[in-house]
Amino acid sequence: MQLIEVDAAKCRKDGLCVLVCPSGALEADGDGGPVAADPAVCNACGHCVAVCPHGALANSRVDAVDPPVGLRENLRAWPEPAVVDGMLRGRRSIRAYKDKPLPRAVLEELLDVARHAPTASNVQDIRWIVSVDPAMVRELAALTAAFFAANGQRPKYSAMWERGLDYFLRGAPALAMVHTEPGARFGAADCGIALTFMELAAVSRGLGACWAGLATVAANADPAVREALGLPEGQVVQGGLMLGYPKARYAGVPPRNPVQARWL
Repeated sequence: MQLIEVDAAKCRKDGLCVLVCPSGALEADGDGGPVAADPAVCNACGHCVAVCPHGALANSRVDAVDPPVGLRENLRAWPEPAVVDGMLRGRRSIRAYKDKPLPRAVLEELLDVARHAPTASNVQDIRWIVSVDPAMVRELAALTAAFFAANGQRPKYSAMWERGLDYFLRGAPALAMVHTEPGARFGAADCGIALTFMELAAVSRGLGACWAGLATVAANADPAVREALGLPEGQVVQGGLMLGYPKARYAGVPPRNPVQARWL
C-alpha cells in the first residue's frame, strides 16, 4: 500500500484532508484531489483520515477510523461552554481520599483518554507507570518520605509522616506516573498535557486527583524510589497524579488572580 490511497468513487475533492495536514505531506492535484507530495514528512497524526466525511482516504501509517466521523448520522454533540467552563473552574486538587480502591478498569479508561492528548510532532513517546494497589502507593509514599527526611527537605511533612499523616501522596489509593527519554525535546509539555487530560477525565467520572510533585522529585533523585517504580534506566519522570474518590466536595470556586495579558 502506498502512503496515501484515495477511493476515487468516494472522494469529493473538497480539499479537507489537504487543509488539515500539518506537515505538508499532502497537496492537491489539478482536480483538487489529495496526493502524497512529500510522504517523508508525514507524522502519522491521522488528521487526513479523520477529517474526511466520505471515508475516501486511507493512510498506511494510520489505523482506519471506524466509523469515519462524517458517516455518523450526527456529529458528536460537544458539551455547552458553560458546562466545560464550569468543570475547568470547579476542579480542585484533591488531597483527602476515601478508603475505597479505584477499580483497574477505571484507570484503564483514564489512560485511554490520556493517550489521545496531543504531543509535539505527534511523537506519542510517553510511558506510564500506574498502580491501583493502595499498599503499593503507600510503599511509594514511605520511600518518598524517607528520601525527603534523609535530605532534610520538607521537615514539616516528615514530622507529619512520623505521626501517621501522609503529606507526600495524601493517602491516595491510586497513582499514575509518566516518564520519557531524557532527550525528549518537549517531554515535559507532552506529559503535562497528558496528565491534564487524565485529571479532567477523572473529574468527569466523579474522581479526585492531585499532581504528585514530591513523588516526581523523589523518583528522579532516589534509586530506591526508581527501583520500586520499576523505572527503566535513564528515564525522566515528568510528573504524576494521585487518584481516588474525594472525601469532600467543594461547593464554591476559590478566587484567582486577575488575568495578566498584553494584547498585540
